[in-house]
Amino acid sequence: MIGAVKRRLSREDWERAALDAIAESGLAGVAVEPLAARLGVTKGSFYAHFPSRDALVVAALARWEETHGAMSEFAAIEDPAQRLEQAMLTAVEFSQSAAPSVHVNLLGELHDPRVRDAVARVTSGRLARLTSTYRELGFPTKRAEQRARLAYATYVGLLQMAREAPDRRLSKREVGALMSELRTTLLAPP
Repeated sequence: MIGAVKRRLSREDWERAALDAIAESGLAGVAVEPLAARLGVTKGSFYAHFPSRDALVVAALARWEETHGAMSEFAAIEDPAQRLEQAMLTAVEFSQSAAPSVHVNLLGELHDPRVRDAVARVTSGRLARLTSTYRELGFPTKRAEQRARLAYATYVGLLQMAREAPDRRLSKREVGALMSELRTTLLAPP
């Protein structure tokens, strides 16, 4: 590969690689040498950005919180009913996709206080966004909070169920039927 320019990895590259490893195999997957090999660099690149594996884990968890905590990808949808429907459709489709999930694997790592705190903050951010959206739809505060909990529990439950029984994931038709049911329950107006 004469003349090829090797791109210098950033801190964010390492954080993303750590999140990919967590999605595939939990915190145990965050190991410097395998990550360096996966990224095509030496361990020296890692130590140019992080003093330790623990520092990378903390940074990766912070990146996950930042990118997944408040469901900001749906904030641009002005109509709250459309926002909820799109959020639920995205959640249901992802839960059934068989894609590696940082969230699911972190749920198995709650014994680690860093993980427990990050998951709690992400859950709080998502519940706050859902509650706010239900409030926009006219739900009183307490009912909006309850509906948000039900919506979020549906997502987490579907993720867990798909992991426990991958051979029983929903087909596209079944996802459509579930979304129809969700429209009459979780997405119905007050």
